[in-house]
Amino acid sequence: MSHQINASEATKLLQELFELAEEDYREKAPTTLPEDVVNATGRLFESKTQAYREALVGCAVARIVNQDIDIRLPATKDGENAFSGRVLADFTVTPFLRERAVPISASPYLSALRGGAKFMKGGEPRVQGDQAGFDALVIVVDYLRTLPADEAKYYLRFLLRQFIELRESSSIALKKIAKPNLEQLTRLIGGLLTVKSGGRIPAILATALFQTISECHGLGWEIDFQGINVADKFSGAVGDITIRKGGTIILGVEVTERPIDQARVALTFNQKISPSGLSDYLFVITTKPEKEAIDAARNYTGVGHEMNFVPLAPWLIHNLATVGPTCRAIFQSKVIDLISVQGTSADLRVAWNNKMDEALGVKS
Repeated sequence: MSHQINASEATKLLQELFELAEEDYREKAPTTLPEDVVNATGRLFESKTQAYREALVGCAVARIVNQDIDIRLPATKDGENAFSGRVLADFTVTPFLRERAVPISASPYLSALRGGAKFMKGGEPRVQGDQAGFDALVIVVDYLRTLPADEAKYYLRFLLRQFIELRESSSIALKKIAKPNLEQLTRLIGGLLTVKSGGRIPAILATALFQTISECHGLGWEIDFQGINVADKFSGAVGDITIRKGGTIILGVEVTERPIDQARVALTFNQKISPSGLSDYLFVITTKPEKEAIDAARNYTGVGHEMNFVPLAPWLIHNLATVGPTCRAIFQSKVIDLISVQGTSADLRVAWNNKMDEALGVKS
């Protein structure tokens, strides 16, 4: 009897490795895979026959979860060491990738691979539309089929990264609420702040709120958001967000998910606040600062350089509660505009849409 693969186990594996692949993509991490395997994988993503690369995800999953499976045999009729590639693709891999807005076909086993293809030389049931693409699939399957689970995981992580790169070149329309109310925005913000984004989502939400406050109250602020991990000394900014009025800096803002200690406060003062003569600086935080950091900030406040801390989520909600329906809609638009900026990676747009569905109670 052929092998069955547990869908929950396969989905959990994909979730774990997809998150790591997104980190690899953001950090431009190098790979240590053999050159011929990297080149063959690249050939799969050049092929117009999407089925080859999509079926390969299932082969890698099968190799990891059950070392007894012969991943060259993705049809149950092929013997006791075979597995159902179609079941794994249709009920696990395809829905998983679609939920993450990865461009993918309806079913690889109902397109180019119908008829019970064997992933080996001479194993295809008919002439392939892209024979070179199919040959590249065979190269990778041959590499994968003898790997221990940890090494197969490393390859699957690399493969998923290629799908993430494919997603970057596709268009992802952002969902929006016609008239967002405070309850909906509270759920949306709470959901977004659970997403691992390397600090990008908190910074975008904070920037959008400052833009909303300025527009709704006619403050005329010039709000510069330089993004995360951009060196302030090269950009001329005094924080992640720099607010000016009439060309004069009136507020520097640092948005951080890391705990703030005394050394961080001192460094911020010496490198950003003191050189610019800034009298107002704000840490927008997601974790409580150390007591020594608060004491240090209080000392600087005493000599005319005010340094304050504000928890991000309550600050967002309290302000949105007071600006009214029109400005709550403006806030939503500002966030969408910031997420839509060219160069912003697609994972943020996917996260926005997923959390928007959750906020509205839409089932995936």
